[in-house]
Amino acid sequence: MSQLDQVDGWEMEHTGEVLVFEFGPDMELEAFGEDAWEAYTEMLSRERVCAIVTVVEVEDPFDAATFDVWERSGHLAAERGVERWAVVADRLKRMSTRSKLDVEGLEVDGFDDRAEALAWARPD
Repeated sequence: MSQLDQVDGWEMEHTGEVLVFEFGPDMELEAFGEDAWEAYTEMLSRERVCAIVTVVEVEDPFDAATFDVWERSGHLAAERGVERWAVVADRLKRMSTRSKLDVEGLEVDGFDDRAEALAWARPD
């Protein structure tokens, strides 16, 4: 099953047991805590998700509210049985986002390439 939702500046796709979020360069940071958060929580409540791949191309630096959303996202993922989370972003965003996803039971890794992240995230 594959589902693709596209909203201003970001899109979400669920394929198999992998949830892929792509945050484009024009996305407003508020969407992390509003539209994207709502779609994320809804998807985790109705579908089996074992891994998440997040592609971050947002140009603006993250603010405290955005980091709060990443932290809540990591905890919710672990609670719902997500085992792996791949972050594809520039070095600074990749490192800072990974630190907010540091949750017991959730393996997090950073990547430069979407395809490499997907290969790592897919269940064996």
